[in-house]
Amino acid sequence: MLLIRKPIGKKKRIPLTPLIDVIFILVMFFLLSSTFGIWRPLEVSLGGDGGRPAGDQATIQKIPAVLIMVRKGPGPGTIRLSVNGQDKDLSALADELDRLAASGAEDAILVPVGGTEFQQVVRILDLARSSKIKKVSLQLN
Repeated sequence: MLLIRKPIGKKKRIPLTPLIDVIFILVMFFLLSSTFGIWRPLEVSLGGDGGRPAGDQATIQKIPAVLIMVRKGPGPGTIRLSVNGQDKDLSALADELDRLAASGAEDAILVPVGGTEFQQVVRILDLARSSKIKKVSLQLN
């Protein structure tokens, strides 16, 4: 009897190069589409009367107003702050606003002079938000 052996075929290997390419593309997609910063809303009212009735003069006189002026500083990227006419450092802004809130202030108006960097204004608004002042309005010229 004659036996003919059946040839055993080689096992086909899965090519890994296309698989690695697909995984690399997926990793790049998820890295580029994800955000690493913390985004939170910053509520700002742009000027106006603050929502108070026009005839309520006793309430307006009772609550002290807080005016925050922002000007460009002497060096590049520096700013000068004045709160109710007194020069303050950026690091002391929240403490000053807390002190004014303790004396009855509820609202503040932030007035940046033209040429102030937007990031500086946002930083000041964020500091004012962390204080006890209830509402900060942004007055643009």
